[in-house]
Amino acid sequence: MAASMICSRASAGLRGSGLRAALGSAAAKALAGSPGILNSHGFQVQQQQQRRLSLHEYLSMGLLKEAGISVPHGVVAKTPDEAYKIAKEIGTKDLVIKAQVLAGGRGKGTFEGGLKGGVKIVFSPEEAKDISSKMIGKKLFTKQTGEKGRICNQVFICERRYPRREYYFAITMERSFQGPVLIGSSQGGVNIEDVAAENPEAIIKEPIDIVEGIKKEQAVRLAQKMGFPPNLVDEAAENMIKLYNLFLKYDATMIEINPMVEDASGVVMCMDAKINFDSNSAYRQKKIFDMQDWTQEDQRDKDAAKADLNYI
Repeated sequence: MAASMICSRASAGLRGSGLRAALGSAAAKALAGSPGILNSHGFQVQQQQQRRLSLHEYLSMGLLKEAGISVPHGVVAKTPDEAYKIAKEIGTKDLVIKAQVLAGGRGKGTFEGGLKGGVKIVFSPEEAKDISSKMIGKKLFTKQTGEKGRICNQVFICERRYPRREYYFAITMERSFQGPVLIGSSQGGVNIEDVAAENPEAIIKEPIDIVEGIKKEQAVRLAQKMGFPPNLVDEAAENMIKLYNLFLKYDATMIEINPMVEDASGVVMCMDAKINFDSNSAYRQKKIFDMQDWTQEDQRDKDAAKADLNYI
């Protein structure tokens, strides 16, 4: 889910914690910097103008699935009738409907029409159709969107999984490390900014040598520090390595998984994904940039893009 923001890195932020639209993101704020200007929480503050592309959750989750990363089964619906059909095809008793809006705080947002919350649990195809009808074509208002709101044109319908433990994981670029850094925490599924402010020692960082790339022992070490059970450390590490490879492959500036979980069946899964991409890579990432949803962009950015310019 963006223009320049004050960050504690050279990068950016999502979920459910939120990094969607901008670099005033959770991953950024979770990074305690090295020497430099510090904010009130002791984080290094760097200000930069860096343009980026953010994708809807269902598209980001699709990229993870293509990379062999475990994610819940889900399908996007653009109409209430499609939502009904998809819910029947998924066939589970419980489903999660997520409004696809590039704005943070959707879970606590309000739709025009009065529906509270952009993430809902439903228990039948009929309920999926009803809830979708109150989301699709309506504006969602959150703290981030302000009074303008942001239109919801589609919903992501997923099987409901039952996490046993929830973790936070992100990859971003950090100037003080001169390259990528993995960020992890045992406190996932919540606003990571709050964790960073109230319990900064719960945020773990693992810098990656940009030349040598990620090493298995680094991913294993981070998974252990995050508190994954011994029998799931290797599986969690493998997911981290796949996410790092995806980060490089698509010229991402940030990948945020919140939460990464051990579910009730004992499988490590990524329950939500937010990915930002470097706009300078558009020429070689056509597949990614063709996914851009211009209905979610500021009108000034749209006008600039039509003129082949960047609005700053």
